[in-house]
Amino acid sequence: MHYLPIYKVEPGMVLGRDMYDFTNQVLLRRGKILTERLIRRLQEYGYQGVYVDDEFSKDLEIEELLTMEMRTKALMSIKELDVDGARDVAKEIVDKILRSESVSLDMIDLRSFDDYTYYHSVNVAVLATIVGMGMGYSVDDLKALCMAGMFHDIGKQSIPPEILNKPGSLTAEEFEVIKQHPQKSYDFLSDKWEITSNIKMGVLCHHENEDGTGYPLGITGDRIHPFAKILHVVDVYDALSSKRPYKKAYARSEALEYLMGGSMSMFSAEVINVFMRYVPIYPKGMGVILSDGREGIICGNNKASSLRPRVRITDGTEVDLMDVERYSTLTILKQHDEEALTAEEIEKIEQERKSLNDELKPR
Repeated sequence: MHYLPIYKVEPGMVLGRDMYDFTNQVLLRRGKILTERLIRRLQEYGYQGVYVDDEFSKDLEIEELLTMEMRTKALMSIKELDVDGARDVAKEIVDKILRSESVSLDMIDLRSFDDYTYYHSVNVAVLATIVGMGMGYSVDDLKALCMAGMFHDIGKQSIPPEILNKPGSLTAEEFEVIKQHPQKSYDFLSDKWEITSNIKMGVLCHHENEDGTGYPLGITGDRIHPFAKILHVVDVYDALSSKRPYKKAYARSEALEYLMGGSMSMFSAEVINVFMRYVPIYPKGMGVILSDGREGIICGNNKASSLRPRVRITDGTEVDLMDVERYSTLTILKQHDEEALTAEEIEKIEQERKSLNDELKPR
């Protein structure tokens, strides 16, 4: 199976994964042949895309990390501040990640959700757990880190939605309100004796920068809790790569470039290095456009670099972008869940790439 943005889905295609409505009831079953009416219905439900089965990708199995039941349990635990429920689902998430043969997991959001903060918190919990695993954390620490991810933004419940979802720029006063949420999240948890101190400190410090310019405490990297360093990276990554009322979603590669640019000043370089090895920037099954104009889908990732995956071209050939001898100048330009490139855009980018290559050649 592979992923298609909704604008590329055509009548007659076969659904590759069960689809759910906003009450988490099955909307369409895998194997359903899509009609124009069904495609329109999915658009009305807010789906950004679907997985389809076809001959081109029939051998591609994409692991679903969170079942709908697990995701729902996590969401309800966050909304209701249910510590016992969060602990149970954190155990399930950690167990699933540790059992996975590959960490090239499905991280594609199929819908745009109204309850962004809660869905974002689940994503942060999953991403943080993957990074923690890559850093060699114990099972108990992974469960605690996962819970910290689930509750890191709980303080946003007290922030007016007109500020959280404001389409335009925030005023200085509004930004000060936003900056209160780590402290408010900590305050929500402070009297919960069953919440450990490492969870609380991870939540409190997840917006602290390595150089001391973060908030709410303004502390430097040597004083920032290790959980917070991980949460900071994955929180920003998921926020940047999510569509919001006030911005378009960054491409995942662009979000990673932002993290790399902030290494040492904002983010822990160690965390970013582990993030790049273990988090799939280009999820398996995602459609992409290469810098030479060819289209394909991601068929596998390389641990050495999440930016250089394996791509199956539409003619059936496979390109391993880690093969520097053959593909050193070949890159991924676009993912299919981004706006489509025009022929003129592809030609312009290719010209710029060739010009840069000429400049870098030894003289």
